[in-house]
Amino acid sequence: MAVIDCKEMNSKIRQGDLAGVYYFYGADIVQIEDMTKKLIHKATDGNETMALTQYDGKELDVQALNNAAEMFPMMSPFNCIWISNFNAEKFSEELLKRLFKVCENLGEQTVLIFSITSFDVKDGKKSPTAKNKKLIDKIAKIGTVCEAVQKTFPEIAKSLISYAQKRGCNMERKVADALVIRCMGNTIQLRSEIEKLCTYANGSEITEKMVKELVAPSVETTVFNLAKAVISLHRLSAMEELDRLYAMRTERTFIVHSVASAFLDLYRACTAWRSNKTAADMQKDFGYRFDFVVKNAFRDCRKIQPERIRACISVLCDLEQKLNSSAADERILMETAIVKMLEIASGRMELEYD
Repeated sequence: MAVIDCKEMNSKIRQGDLAGVYYFYGADIVQIEDMTKKLIHKATDGNETMALTQYDGKELDVQALNNAAEMFPMMSPFNCIWISNFNAEKFSEELLKRLFKVCENLGEQTVLIFSITSFDVKDGKKSPTAKNKKLIDKIAKIGTVCEAVQKTFPEIAKSLISYAQKRGCNMERKVADALVIRCMGNTIQLRSEIEKLCTYANGSEITEKMVKELVAPSVETTVFNLAKAVISLHRLSAMEELDRLYAMRTERTFIVHSVASAFLDLYRACTAWRSNKTAADMQKDFGYRFDFVVKNAFRDCRKIQPERIRACISVLCDLEQKLNSSAADERILMETAIVKMLEIASGRMELEYD
C-alpha cells in the first residue's frame, strides 16, 4: 500500500487511519520507538494489557504468530501484535514464506507491527540486506513501511526547543545547538537530557550554563575534545579528557579507533582545504551526518601540517598493535601515545619524511 515518512505516519496514527501490517526501521531509534508506542496505543485504545501480543523477533514462532493473528479483539478496536527486532537474514526461506502468508491473510481487525531498533537493516550499506528487503517489499505492497531517517542538526535543535516549550521552558537556538553538539546528535541521550533540563529549569530559561553543568558529554564528544587538545597543544586538557574516558569505562579499542577517526577528519579537512574544496564538499563526499563535525575539522586542521596529522595517526596504529600484543600497562601506553602526539603536533619531534 505505501512507503511513507515519519510525519505522514504520525498523522495517520492520530487520524486512526490504520493498515494491517507495519514495518518501522531506520537510523532514528527514538522516532521508531515513539511511532510504535503511539500505534500500539491507538490500535488497542490504550488497553495494551489485554489487547497486545508481543514477540521477540530473535525467537519468532510463526505458528504461534498465526494463532495470535486469528484471535478476535474483545476489549479494543484491534487485535494488536508487536514483533520487535526481527532480522530476516537469520531465518530460512521456508520460514519467511510462512511469515509472508501470515501477513497476507491478516483479518481486518488485526494490526501487526514490525519494529527494528537493535540492528541495522541495511548493514551499513545504502539498501536493506536481501532477505530484509524481501520482507520490506512484501509489507510495502500490503501494508505500510516507514523508514525513520536521522534528523539533521537544525531539525534536532528545533525539536528540542519545541519540547522545552511544551514543558513551559524557553531555550535559545544557540543553547539547543550546544546541547546537540554535547550529545553528538544522539537522539536517545538527547531525549533523556532535555527531560532532565526541563525538570531542573522548572518553567524558566534553559541556559548554556545548565547544559555545561548538568549534561555529561558523550563519549564521542570527549574523544573529539581529546583530539582537539592534542592539536591545540593543551597537555593538561588532553590528559583530563583521557581521565573522563576511563571514568566512563570506555573500552580501549573504542578510544583508539575514535581518536584515530577524529584525526582522519582533520586530515580530510586539511586535504580538502589545500585543494580549494569547501566543508560542504567534504560533508557530501564522505557522508557526514552533521556539518558541525566538518566545520570544526576545517577550523582545527590549519593548526597542524598534514604530515604531522599522518604521523599522529601512525602513532595510534602503533598503539593499537602494542595494546593487542604487549603485557604493558594499558593506561601507560595510552598516555605515552598522547605525549608523543603532542610532541609531533608541536613540531618538536622530527619526522622521518620531513
